[in-house]
Amino acid sequence: MALICEMPLKGSAEILVHEVASKGAADLLVCKVYSRNMAEHNDGLWCDVHTRSLASSRIKWVDNRNTANLLICYVNNRSMAGWQIDHRLRGKL
Repeated sequence: MALICEMPLKGSAEILVHEVASKGAADLLVCKVYSRNMAEHNDGLWCDVHTRSLASSRIKWVDNRNTANLLICYVNNRSMAGWQIDHRLRGKL
């Protein structure tokens, strides 16, 4: 389940995320969904939540890809969302 809460500070985030423009450069292809139920069982479907306690992952966006733990690229289709590589965060979002 990927219930994502964006954190204001790096120190309060579990994962540092950088958005890349190319699908081929991404670790994970992400499709935003607006239902928590839709985000279940797929790390690539992200549902934003505003409360830290509801989040399954707390992220901080970073400008430098070299400091990121996770590289993502947004896609418009839920069926395209998912891992591109075998990543240590698989199943942990």
